[in-house]
Parts: sequence; C-alpha cells; structure tokens
Amino acid sequence: MSEYNENFQVLNGVLHVRLSGKFPIELLHKGKNVFQPLIDACSHFGCKKALVDARDIQADLGTTALFQTGEDAAFLSHIGLRVALLAREDMLDRFFEDVAYNRGALLGVFTDMSAACEWLQK
Repeated sequence: MSEYNENFQVLNGVLHVRLSGKFPIELLHKGKNVFQPLIDACSHFGCKKALVDARDIQADLGTTALFQTGEDAAFLSHIGLRVALLAREDMLDRFFEDVAYNRGALLGVFTDMSAACEWLQK
C-alpha cells in the first residue's frame, strides 16, 4: 500500500482535494479535526466549497472512527464550508452520513463526479 497523500488544487473557486494511499488511522487520535488540512487549505485559498476525491484511499475505520469522522465533517458546515465527498461504492457507510447529517453537515457523499460537482453548485 502506498503512503498517504493529500493533493490540493483550486479550480473555479472550488478547492479540489485528492486523497490517496493508506489513511493513517492515528490522525483520528490526535485530538483535532481530521479535516483540519482541508479547513486550512480553504482558509488559505478563500474557498467555501470543496470537492474531496477519496476514491484512491484505503481506510479501515471502525464504528468509533466513523462516528468521530462524521462529527468532524459536521464541523465544516459550522465554519461555512460545503463539501462534496467522492467515494467508491465499497466505501459508503450510512452511519458516517447519518452522524454528519444529524449534526447539520453541508456534506454530500457521491460515487459520481458529475453529481458531486452539480451538488456543489447549489
């Protein structure tokens, strides 16, 4: 498995993030938002919308990690970020989405790039 990588690029005012490699689970145990690099990049580039392409990532997240990640995702909307998350079909987890949505997340989870981009424009 390849090393974890985050690649950031701004296109038409939207921050595009491409994640690849094996997600380091220890990032969830550091006591800060797992989306902090996204938050920092959006702040740096002045973006309020982000498309996170996680189709090339490998992550083994248990229930506790999915709960924490959902809570972290909800925080993004509290600071005014709208995020579309692009995932493989085998990555989809309703529990993560429920945690995020129940906390007011402006987060869309998609398996289709066109649908993700369209949702971001709403």
